[in-house]
Amino acid sequence: MITGEYLDDHFIGSKVGYTTYQGGINFPLWLPGQSRALSNEALGNQAVAEARAQVQKLVTAVRIVTLTSQATLQRETVRNLRHADVLLGNIAHVTAVAYQNGEVSGSDNDAIIAEKEELEGKISDASQSLESIQSDIQALTGSDEIPDLLSLSGHILEGRNMALDIEKDPRVRLAEAVRKLSKASYAVVRHSQIPNPRIGVMVSRQEQYESPWDTQVGVQLQIPLPSSARNTPREMKAVRAMAAADRDTILARRKVQTEYRQIHTRFRSSLITLQHSKATNAALQKRADNLEKAWKMGEAPIIEYLRARRSALEAQQRASQANVVWHTAMIRMMLLTGETP
Repeated sequence: MITGEYLDDHFIGSKVGYTTYQGGINFPLWLPGQSRALSNEALGNQAVAEARAQVQKLVTAVRIVTLTSQATLQRETVRNLRHADVLLGNIAHVTAVAYQNGEVSGSDNDAIIAEKEELEGKISDASQSLESIQSDIQALTGSDEIPDLLSLSGHILEGRNMALDIEKDPRVRLAEAVRKLSKASYAVVRHSQIPNPRIGVMVSRQEQYESPWDTQVGVQLQIPLPSSARNTPREMKAVRAMAAADRDTILARRKVQTEYRQIHTRFRSSLITLQHSKATNAALQKRADNLEKAWKMGEAPIIEYLRARRSALEAQQRASQANVVWHTAMIRMMLLTGETP
């Protein structure tokens, strides 16, 4: 810090002619251990910033996987609905011709038309939902292209370590970095009980008629006194920050372990659900095809066929959903264990 003063009695009309110039420069001094403590705190802030960046990457990856899962499911829904609409369209054409020839009743023809209109309404709703999700994907990635989630197979897990290493999780690393930073900040407070002392040089020049001196040089030393009113609140704040950081570290570990168990359970259960839903879908699709043949031969009513086709569509939707859930759980588990799909 640089200081300067100028005193002159001419401003008040004095005839003595007394003038003084004073100036000085001083520098702060490190307190014992303060330099290392501040250096550790700076490194702690850097570690926290890097850990936050890794956590943000994980959050973004999970968000992309979630949107991809939703978009894939909606795309599969649209595909299933359109397939059912094509099948029903063929039946509607046959029914319309038969109705004109008086071979089927008007109620049967109306039932087919109503079922087809309902399917087309569902297709419109699902398509709109898909476009909305694609907009969210584009806002996040810059492209509305849906990643091919279903192209990944279970073979991708071969040769990968899917065991959880909790120390590698970005959220645990962030909590640990914050905990270390809180300790470094506490060390800074402990080594800064007083404001930094200052040492410097000052020069004074006096100009007065017949003065026996004109210039003086001296040393300046400032040593502030410690104050409990200043230090106690700072120490208590640092202690509370350390306690909060310790608590958050424990909670982060518990949260990651719980999430891993949940995702691992979901992965195993979704695989079982997928197997059963595929078998159910195949059986109900076969039943619907058989009832279609029976209806064409006059052996089954049209309402029974429509119910069978609706059940088959629902089974196909459940199978598609189970497939998406299984792939999503697989990718989430890979992200959680630090593996990149």
